[in-house]
Formats: sequence, C-alpha cells, structure tokens
Amino acid sequence: MDVLEAIKRRRSVRNFSPKPIEKEKLLQILEAGRLAPSSSNKQAWHFIVIDDKKLLERIPKQVAMGERFIIPWLKEAAVVIAGCYSKALTHYIAQAFDHENYLIDVSIALTHMVLAATELGIGTCYIGWFHQKKLKKLLAIPSNYQIACLVAMGYPTEKSTAESIGGIASKPRKDLKQVVSYNKFGVKL
Repeated sequence: MDVLEAIKRRRSVRNFSPKPIEKEKLLQILEAGRLAPSSSNKQAWHFIVIDDKKLLERIPKQVAMGERFIIPWLKEAAVVIAGCYSKALTHYIAQAFDHENYLIDVSIALTHMVLAATELGIGTCYIGWFHQKKLKKLLAIPSNYQIACLVAMGYPTEKSTAESIGGIASKPRKDLKQVVSYNKFGVKL
C-alpha cells in the first residue's frame, strides 16, 4: 500500500473487535512514529502505550470533559497511545513567535503511526478532547510532560474493504479550491 492509498483508506474507527494487536505489528507502528521528523530533531516526545484492560476500562471517565462527554467505546480499543511532549529550548523560542511546534512534532509522529496502522489493517481514532489533569494522574505522567493527543487502535469489528478500514463510508471533503490559496489567503488558481 502506498502512502496516498493509506490516507484515502483511513477512517475514525470506534468499534473494535476483542482481537489484540500483535506485538510485532505494534512495534512497527511505534517505529513509524519514532522515525517522524521533529523541530530541530529534538524528538521531545514520549508515547505511552496503554494496553492493560483494567486501565483501558478506567480511561473513558478520565478522558471525559464532564459526564455528557464520556467516550464508552474507548475501553474496547486494543491499545490507546498517549502522545506526550516536553518542551525543548527550540519550542520555547518558537513559542515567542506565536508558534507551537511541539504540538506539530507529536502530531506528525502520531500521524505516521496512524498511517502505519492503516497499512496493517488496524483501525484508529484520534482523541483530542480529554481532561489533561485527570489523565496525567492516571498515567503517572511527570509534570514537565503534557498530553498532545490520544490515539485509540484496534481491529475494527466490521470487515475492511479496499476503500476503507472497518468498512466505514468516507465523509465528504471540501473541494481543493475551497481550502487552497496561492501566495496570499483567498487567491485562487
């Protein structure tokens, strides 16, 4: 599978089978993240692989931003990866210019992992909405680290097709002309 095919095939999977992710496949996924580029090559990230079922059972309430926003399907994932970062000097310099490149670094690494998982037939779902303080406590994350994003992973309950992981229909995307400008914002082809 080439990269563009993996991009087209990836879907947000929220229904996972009980099948665990094989260790060698999980290591391939993590290796894809490790190889990602980062600002000044600082690699100021740390990835927590959560695969303990008892811990996975506790995460939905820790992730929730109030009782109305509990994510019950999260505990069905085979693995949840917490993408964390600790700011390096170059991140503080960039932040002085209103640029938060540490979030970009972790996002690139997690996207590498998601695309590698897609290639391996494993479904994923990004989770960017969570209660940072509760989750940091649950995962014993040091104070100098923050969580940028979570990614749930597992084999989908529904059969995958050549077009999509988990047989999930694609959602409409805006036309390229609606999201691309040339040289200045709003300047079209």
